[in-house]
Amino acid sequence: MRIYIKDDYTRKVPFGYRELAWKMWFKEWNGQPITYSNVGDDEMLKDDFYFVVSFDKWRFCDSRWNNIPSYDLKNPWNSFKYENISLEFEKTFITEWRERGDYLRIATSHTDVLSVDKRAMYIMAVEVAGAIDGQISEDDKETWMDVETFKKLHKDVLSLTYDEAVEISLEELKTMVPVRDPLWEEEERLREEYIKIHGERVYDDEDDE
Repeated sequence: MRIYIKDDYTRKVPFGYRELAWKMWFKEWNGQPITYSNVGDDEMLKDDFYFVVSFDKWRFCDSRWNNIPSYDLKNPWNSFKYENISLEFEKTFITEWRERGDYLRIATSHTDVLSVDKRAMYIMAVEVAGAIDGQISEDDKETWMDVETFKKLHKDVLSLTYDEAVEISLEELKTMVPVRDPLWEEEERLREEYIKIHGERVYDDEDDE
């Protein structure tokens, strides 16, 4: 799944990455803090609009996720465990951060995602676009809508609680087929082509700080 956001990017989001993850799922559930994996920190989120996060469902203390078959990545239970939700400028990976492109993109690992992650993705879009007064596109930048229109369009998902989203997701796991979004293979191919032309990026001490 992919969502695009456009703005002049002169504003910064007023929250850090932890606060964003808490909004996307929760801060605490039945006395247990959320468990998640992430790439990026507050500085990268605020300065570069970069943040990758995944809710670690199988590490979290919610027994509803416990009925897992033996480990097999082809099994939806395990494949959907690794649902990364990525926020970044659309050209940063391809160009090794030398160019960023005109649009922010939120993308998931799979073309279809569980409702608990879809809800989180939509919340990320609302929070980020709302913070910078941006517009949102769900059709590969063909048409754009404001945040309030997006919220109304997806109110059925955005209005779900974490518990409700989990119950729906557990049913989805019985039939949903995990298909990796072709975006990621295309980006890897474009990155290889870019490096052939421009070479590997050389990081100096200043870049590393």
